[in-house]
Amino acid sequence: MTTPQPTPSAQFSAFLSRFPPGIVALAEQCMTKLRLAFPGTNQIVYDYAKSVVVSFSMTEHGYEAIVAIAIAADSVKLYFDKSIPDPKKLLEGTGSKVRSVTVNAASDLDDGDIHLLMTAAIKHSGVTFPRTGSNPMIIKSESKKKKAKKTGPA
Repeated sequence: MTTPQPTPSAQFSAFLSRFPPGIVALAEQCMTKLRLAFPGTNQIVYDYAKSVVVSFSMTEHGYEAIVAIAIAADSVKLYFDKSIPDPKKLLEGTGSKVRSVTVNAASDLDDGDIHLLMTAAIKHSGVTFPRTGSNPMIIKSESKKKKAKKTGPA
């Protein structure tokens, strides 16, 4: 008899359980707001050694995300394509494709500067969201780097 596979939501909760309660609460509040802000997108979940990343994408490819949220033990960050307008210079990082802003409270996503970045990301993506729509969660396998370390010579 085979054991049933946990739901994606249950897997996601298990991934988050290794982080401090305050970070988990902030991440869950932010996820609720992001699901509403990006209706009909897929939530592509990646579980890395030090973080969990959720990309909000119209496809099943995380790299095509409109935004992504990274949850780590010490912070929750929202990632944007580096080419979106950032007049207040809030985006940090030196990545070749994305930049991030630290989210200190879920209300940061409702209005103000981070909300303006989210609006710019939607405009930049060219996506028209359905009026209503579910946000299916898709658990992706570990990153190739992490996998390579596990399957490499002992």
